[in-house]
Amino acid sequence: MTEVTAPDVRHVIGRIARGLMARGGEGVENVIYRLSEQPLKDENFKAPEPATKPVVKHLDATLAAARTLDAELSDALKVLAPALHWEQSASYTDALLGAGFSDNYAWAELIGPKGFFAGNDYLIGVLLLGPHRHYLDHYHPAPELYWPLTEPSDWRKGDDQPFVTRRQGDVIWHPSLVTHATITHERPLLAVYVWTRNVSVGARLCAAMKG
Repeated sequence: MTEVTAPDVRHVIGRIARGLMARGGEGVENVIYRLSEQPLKDENFKAPEPATKPVVKHLDATLAAARTLDAELSDALKVLAPALHWEQSASYTDALLGAGFSDNYAWAELIGPKGFFAGNDYLIGVLLLGPHRHYLDHYHPAPELYWPLTEPSDWRKGDDQPFVTRRQGDVIWHPSLVTHATITHERPLLAVYVWTRNVSVGARLCAAMKG
């Protein structure tokens, strides 16, 4: 495996920032402003311990699909792929989210405690969600931006709101504590996510609260 360097990771983060700024939309200014405050110098770099999850079997296919949005970003993410530390939320069980969910869900940080740069109350990473999955309603204190690199996927924001189909490259913003959910269909989802503050408190599933 070729060693991943700080410039490799900054290149990916830079492509994400440029892509978001080119599209604009709710939350983008917040994301970019907070990104500008992050310590991303060489001396702040520390490669995480690589870790994988079953859903990573979909990474190559989703990166190939992402090339139609931004080939340079896709190729740069492929460079990082072997060094990523894929994680799951411990509370996200198959009992709550459906049989097989844990084999079809994971996230990896670029900036964050388990990423390449620790960050300052800020997370940026990628989410993988396998096909035919329903990521149930959940919420968290952190304001959150999603940027799907593949399509199609359906997203809901707010209690009892309808799902809306989102295309590749759409900008999706979830204000603090607003419930949201995601559905994939025949194709897996690869999406960039960003938490801009209050990142120490994880997501809570509404289904768990009802239980």
